[in-house]
Amino acid sequence: MNKLFLEELRYIILCEVPMTKYRVEQLQDKFDQSPYLINELYQLLFEKRHILAFVDDIESSLYDYIVNKEMMDAKTYYGAIAHVANLFGETPTYIKCKIKKYRQSSISSISA
Repeated sequence: MNKLFLEELRYIILCEVPMTKYRVEQLQDKFDQSPYLINELYQLLFEKRHILAFVDDIESSLYDYIVNKEMMDAKTYYGAIAHVANLFGETPTYIKCKIKKYRQSSISSISA
């Protein structure tokens, strides 16, 4: 569900559609996400919109980005993972696995 939600946000941003209260309500109903999370992710992705077209796995890259950001704010790796898991309604193990797989694929594509 998170992947579909994030792909929808990416599409909205790449098509330069403004995030209105109505659109937030639509996303909230469709994906069962909080308005706070929708707006926060929209702002984050909007700031990074110049690279969105080049990101293959938006879900994993976003998890990795938020974990790194949380760690810069003095959280431990586990605390950052737990925060992201709570934010997206996933388990910490799922988040760790997605990030690990994402980092391995990023490293292997760089060395290829």
